[in-house]
Amino acid sequence: MKPSLLLAASALCGSQTAFVSSFSTNGAAFRSRTPMKLDMFFATEAADDDTAAASTTKESMDVKLTPLDGSESSVISAAKFMVDSFWLQSPQNLIDGGGDLSSISDASKSSLTNIQADDLLSKYGERMGKRKLDALIVVASDGSSDTKSLSADDILGLVTIEVRLLNSNDLLSADESEFRLTQAVASLGPKQRREYKDASVLDIARELLPPEVTAVCSLSNLCTSPKARRMGIAAKLCSEAERLTKEELSFDEIYLRVESENEAAKKLYEDKLGYQCKFEASATALRVDAERGGFVEVDSD
Repeated sequence: MKPSLLLAASALCGSQTAFVSSFSTNGAAFRSRTPMKLDMFFATEAADDDTAAASTTKESMDVKLTPLDGSESSVISAAKFMVDSFWLQSPQNLIDGGGDLSSISDASKSSLTNIQADDLLSKYGERMGKRKLDALIVVASDGSSDTKSLSADDILGLVTIEVRLLNSNDLLSADESEFRLTQAVASLGPKQRREYKDASVLDIARELLPPEVTAVCSLSNLCTSPKARRMGIAAKLCSEAERLTKEELSFDEIYLRVESENEAAKKLYEDKLGYQCKFEASATALRVDAERGGFVEVDSD
């Protein structure tokens, strides 16, 4: 079965739909309320990634799909790419008040990049010791690019993969997920704690947490460069995320979230990639504050 994907869009607006994909059938999506914190930055650029419209020349491009090593320089390049390609040039226009690129000063853009970089570094960057919850960034680049020193300009698209806890219809933050897992093991006696020292997140969740709380792998932050849209790159990134979820992380499902009103993205996930809808929930929205160089929460439509 294909992994259930929780594809989340950082610009959540109105209700969301959660899709999950198992490795035999593609996943389903769900919506959940998104707190005002970058920990829940999710991007979906699927609307512009129509593989059927790609030309023969574009489809024949040699595209590399590479997990980043988590180094500060690589994650900062990913953050710059997200700000340039998703937040400031999304077809959905994510600038509060409907502004355009001309309304973004260099100082504001730099501030946005710093905020996004801090978020990505906290979740996907290198850290002392092993992460309890696996998390990685996968980038698409031209086959001629040196993947060891990618700049933001070299990136054609990216997607992130994270292990989280799903509590009924609520995808918990990475911090909350790690806290619950740590507390579950800490509540055991010394002998039992030793037995779970090297246990997988799946085993800890299955054996120590309530039945409504499960460990899942989620796909998020899917975005493509404006210069590389309608080339099938989003679909390739999703396929690579599914492969890594199954082969590297040992999950049978992968989850993703998408805005209920984003019909183009839903069409890609459901019709082309085979995802199935799991549930819908209300959601808040994040938009770019062009004047202050930050992000603001706006009312759901």
